[in-house]
Amino acid sequence: MKSLLHHRPSINYPDKIIYMMKKTRLSVVLPMVFAISMPVWSAEQEPVQPSMVARAESSTPASIKHDEKATVELANKLQSMTTVSANFSQSTMDKSGRPKVEKGSMQLKRPNQFRWNITSPFNQEIIAKGGKLWMLDPDFKQVVIKKQDNQSGPTAVQLLSGDASEFLTEYAVTRMNYGPEVVYTLRPRKASDLFEMLEIHFSRDGISAISIVDSLGGKRRIDFTRVNLNQPVDNKLFEPDLKKLEKAGFDIIDESGV
Repeated sequence: MKSLLHHRPSINYPDKIIYMMKKTRLSVVLPMVFAISMPVWSAEQEPVQPSMVARAESSTPASIKHDEKATVELANKLQSMTTVSANFSQSTMDKSGRPKVEKGSMQLKRPNQFRWNITSPFNQEIIAKGGKLWMLDPDFKQVVIKKQDNQSGPTAVQLLSGDASEFLTEYAVTRMNYGPEVVYTLRPRKASDLFEMLEIHFSRDGISAISIVDSLGGKRRIDFTRVNLNQPVDNKLFEPDLKKLEKAGFDIIDESGV
């Protein structure tokens, strides 16, 4: 199969249809995993949690509360996590109430390295390192390479693998305790179309979930289990072997410009 690493071939019907199907799936999966423009709630948990009920408060800049002590505390918690390995269950629910759940595993390593491996209901792997983002789709045998920037991994990835202190300057932060759980709530300091509220949940064992409510009322939640903090993580997990993938019949499409 001809490599697409350096250029895109001309695509004729019906190949064009197959190509567009591949691109559509990859373009949908990336924001579903990382972008804060999509919403989330766990379909496996009770639909009402005390911290999320608080979203009734207006999120206009004038009414946002901010706790500087909580901000520093959260930044320290996040920055202390140099590596994270965990299983995840990512749940989304739109305004119609239709849930979608994706499961898999992930590894993060500061600075700005991550691997997000979806194993259910389909296979999809997303890897980032050195300013590049690789999206691997085994079903379509395709790898798309993009430039890694602030839009390619906000939320879980940017918080856990990027500069937490810098990230938090854009948000008002508050803290609440719910039994053994500590929840930090982030709201944009300026009006935002991306999201209305983001919550980071910590249990006694460390980070346990990230919840997001978007400006349209959609909900997204990522629950983490089997969390291992600050343990050695193999650097090879963040280095996809493109030559091996190409030999296995994968198309390689480089859109990174890096």
